[in-house]
Amino acid sequence: MSFTFILLTILTLARLAIALQLFLTARRSHLNNLYWLAGLFALAVYSIFTPTDDSPLSNLPLFLLGFLAGHYCLAIFIHTTFHRDRQGPVQIVIVLLIVATITTIYALFVTKDTNLAGMMTTVGLVNWVWHFIVARSAYLKIVNDSEVENWVKGRYRLMIIYIPMMMLITVQVTASTTNLSPYVPRIFLPIGLLIIITSIILQFLVWVMPEPFRLWLNRTQQVRPSKEPRTAPNALDVFGNAMTRDTGLNTIACFYAIRSTVAKKIGSQDSDAVREYISTMTYHEWDAILQHTELNRILINGGADKNTANQAILNARQALVEKQSLLTLSTR
Repeated sequence: MSFTFILLTILTLARLAIALQLFLTARRSHLNNLYWLAGLFALAVYSIFTPTDDSPLSNLPLFLLGFLAGHYCLAIFIHTTFHRDRQGPVQIVIVLLIVATITTIYALFVTKDTNLAGMMTTVGLVNWVWHFIVARSAYLKIVNDSEVENWVKGRYRLMIIYIPMMMLITVQVTASTTNLSPYVPRIFLPIGLLIIITSIILQFLVWVMPEPFRLWLNRTQQVRPSKEPRTAPNALDVFGNAMTRDTGLNTIACFYAIRSTVAKKIGSQDSDAVREYISTMTYHEWDAILQHTELNRILINGGADKNTANQAILNARQALVEKQSLLTLSTR
């Protein structure tokens, strides 16, 4: 076996390890968006079918179709993480992926035009550019927020670094699977492998994030106890303060309304139990609380009129949308 094939196999196993960790996190934290990201890493098995002369598993159809399937998962992950409850270009990206897949199948099995099939990998650039834009936008919203822990900010920084690397890898994939291959200098192969290795290391740090590395990122700020769930910090403050915006409501009253609604949901008035549950709440759980009839009832019973209560809840739900990528990406 060639060195390249052995290396690609090792890197594929690394991606499968990341996929497993993401799957377990998604299942534990009820984050459906992470299932799609896990699918992206699991489908990376297409790498071992890389069409090279010295690979025993060289298979262009499996390589290209696996590549496109992975990008379908990436598109859904980006949409459900950064565009939930908001308009986004996901429909356009999905249409491009469907067209690319149909064209690839037609080119491979009907016209036998491998050059056309290879060109379809350029659709991956659309996905990565989109991912870079929304990740950078989300990062800029929290970079100066003292309530957000450094390890969460670090996760975004690493993401912003590895995404351009994935763009370069996509360009190399396109070049190596089309008629451009003879014009690609041989030095690009080891450089490409180095970029792949570096990007996978960064992806491992982003999505698996070993505890020593997380603590190192948090070295300049107070670290929470290791037993405490690490979700978006001070979410109660974020949503409670949002409810007071242009409503005239008292902050303490809004906090009380949220806590009381959570207490009713979990069936416990114990303040410690309520606080612990709030610290672990995911996007879906916050969305359910903010739509719970009990929250509206408590606000009205506290002196707010119907319109004010509705506006306060609307403010909180808008804050939830703005913070949702932080909620889903900060869970481990």
